[in-house]
Amino acid sequence: MTSTSQRPTSARRQDRPSVPSAPEEDVYVLTLKTEPAHQKRMSELRTRYFPPHLLKVDAHITLFHALPDSLKSVVISDLSSLCAKISTFDIRAAKPFRMGRGVGVHVSGLAPVEKLCAELQTRWDGHLTPQDRNKFRGHYTLMNKVDDREVIDKCLAELESDFTGCEGLATGLDLWRYDRGWWRYERDFEFSSLSV
Repeated sequence: MTSTSQRPTSARRQDRPSVPSAPEEDVYVLTLKTEPAHQKRMSELRTRYFPPHLLKVDAHITLFHALPDSLKSVVISDLSSLCAKISTFDIRAAKPFRMGRGVGVHVSGLAPVEKLCAELQTRWDGHLTPQDRNKFRGHYTLMNKVDDREVIDKCLAELESDFTGCEGLATGLDLWRYDRGWWRYERDFEFSSLSV
């Protein structure tokens, strides 16, 4: 998403996900990290289509939406060991699709993180929200929270006509912490650059 040198992005308080543990416990979001050129291109599209007054976060592929603070040491330990066993891999954002109140783009090539998510869901099962227990379906959300169907239709038509896809390299995972409505970069977990 963003690098450690960039200003943290914010998230509205009402968008803070609930977790099965203490209601005021910090929560963390885990996203896929990609090379800068791919990240920039997808964020430009999100900026173009996402409602400006709601745009708080760059384009991202979320693996887990609300990991509780009580699980943080386990999360760091698990991700440190497991990500080192995954080689960097190519992905492609290509096919736009209609969401309930917006438009997303499917991402292909995510098999390594699909397998990782399934393993982590088993390891962290008792600590996950219902949303984070669902099967991982990697995508970018380029428009959301729009009630005007014509606006959604126009966005989808433009993407289907003009967007020819965006290849990139997945290089690791980023962990973010909610802090009174802000997303704070916590740390990253790099994939191996060598085949294992």
